[in-house]
Amino acid sequence: MKAPDRVLQPACSVFEEDLVLYYYGDGPADDRRRVENHVGGCARCQHFLQDRRGLLPQMAKPKEMAPAFWDNYYREMTGKLAAERERKAWWRSWFAPLNMWILPAFGTAGVALLAIALVIGKGNWSSQPNPIDAAIPQEIIADSKQLEFFNSLDMLEALRAREQNQGTSNKPSAS
Repeated sequence: MKAPDRVLQPACSVFEEDLVLYYYGDGPADDRRRVENHVGGCARCQHFLQDRRGLLPQMAKPKEMAPAFWDNYYREMTGKLAAERERKAWWRSWFAPLNMWILPAFGTAGVALLAIALVIGKGNWSSQPNPIDAAIPQEIIADSKQLEFFNSLDMLEALRAREQNQGTSNKPSAS
């Protein structure tokens, strides 16, 4: 029959954190003296420290592995790493002979295409003609005085249209 597990005793709430630091040997000397004085007269805190002294070393103890385990682990890992180094992608074996001349070939092809484009183009890289220049006839562009004349005609037409609009708005509507 299994013996009932012992219930862990809580420490005084004021000293619980200080007791953990005291157990690990951390904290200032003044706090350590204060905790030692308190533990001397407090049964709850004494039980708390005893529980920690019994439980914490068991919890922190690493599981020991046999040397055979580590030997097998080492062999397995070195085998996997060697296999990974040997394994190559299938497509790399197809392009292996091309690796030596592929970069110079692409560079040469690029320069050749650029040269062909410049020879064929011969400077005909201008954008589309300016739509304002296309709308004005060449005869007008040749003489700037004629351009002023046509601009004044446009203004006269705009005034005439405005006068007509004002004239129709002043007439009484027949209802």
